[in-house]
Amino acid sequence: MIATTLTESPASVSTSTPVEHPIEAPAQRPSFLRLGGLAALGVVVFAALAIAGLKARARQQLDREGAASALRSDRPRVLVTKAERAPTRVEQILPGTAVPLLETAIYARTSGYLKRWLVDIGDRVTEGQLLAEIETPEVDGQLLQARAALNESRATRQRNKASAELARLNLIRARNVFERGSSSQQDLDDSDAALKVASATVELSEATIQANAANVKRLEDLQAFQKVTAPFAGVVTARNFDPGALMIADNAASKELFHLARIDTIRVFADVPQTFATSVHAGQVAPVSRREVPGRVFPGVVARTTNAVDPLTRTLRVEVDVPNADLALLPGMYLQVKFQLDAPADIVRVPGAAIVTRSEGTKVALLDSQNAIRYRPVTVGRDYGTVVEVAGGLVGGETLVVRPGDDLAEGTIVEPATATAK
Repeated sequence: MIATTLTESPASVSTSTPVEHPIEAPAQRPSFLRLGGLAALGVVVFAALAIAGLKARARQQLDREGAASALRSDRPRVLVTKAERAPTRVEQILPGTAVPLLETAIYARTSGYLKRWLVDIGDRVTEGQLLAEIETPEVDGQLLQARAALNESRATRQRNKASAELARLNLIRARNVFERGSSSQQDLDDSDAALKVASATVELSEATIQANAANVKRLEDLQAFQKVTAPFAGVVTARNFDPGALMIADNAASKELFHLARIDTIRVFADVPQTFATSVHAGQVAPVSRREVPGRVFPGVVARTTNAVDPLTRTLRVEVDVPNADLALLPGMYLQVKFQLDAPADIVRVPGAAIVTRSEGTKVALLDSQNAIRYRPVTVGRDYGTVVEVAGGLVGGETLVVRPGDDLAEGTIVEPATATAK
């Protein structure tokens, strides 16, 4: 058994030769590792060279900037901006107050008791529509009495006319008798005087009739006021009495019965500053807007102005009419009115920080073509805070120094840096 085993061992080894091939594989791995290592080494070398190049370029840039900075180190650095001419037309948005196109308080014009009302607050009415009725028993009684007095005066006139006719006939008879010598002059004079008295009585009757007729007309008008009607189409904005309330005519202390407003067209009053007072005229477009309804613009047109500036506010009162068919605008609302107005000529705008106030006056610091400081006197107009209007001394386009300070003397050469004027 032992010999057999020893003899079979070589054969066994020889037959298992294919199994030993995988043992040779590790011998090939070092070649792939070497290639990978060489590639990685090449990448590292190239990266190092690139980094070295970038560092060298950065050092060169720093050197150049250092040199430029050294050249400018003796020049103060200042912020500059351009003087701009004001636009020929400016947009002004001014506050306005809405009021009705027509508005009136309706009072009782006859004394009595409120019988009923037919409309209430918020109702839309037409011109001539019946609003309420008032019972007037006293006026009715007075009217009946006045009509009776008118009839009485007419009857009196007929009687007086008959008396006048009788006096005329008596005068004729008295004259005939006197001409025959059968009566005295006194009888003739008495008959003549009686005719004159009768004629005067007829005239008095005519005057009495006219007076009574006028009284009847007055009472009829008061009776017509029993029916309260709308003077124009509009909306009822107030109602102060209920049925049964006592109405007293011509009482200044009494409340109004109704308040009526026409709001299908709204009048908007705005106050335009004196600067633009002469730029507003009738027919000018002036759209209106509400802050509560952003994006909606109501077309408006300037209807009229007062043509006089208020000495207290130095403003011009302007009326803008705005159609309001859908009643989106209500009386009393705060609105915004946009005006396109002509700006004063020869106005230049500069930042407020560019204005220098010195003992010798108001100036600005300009830069010439050599970046040297040049101070120029100017005339200042309106001050908006960040922006100031210059009415004289500048034409627009000049380069101005912002906040020049007291250490920049005339002729100082500076390094400008652009600033944005707001």
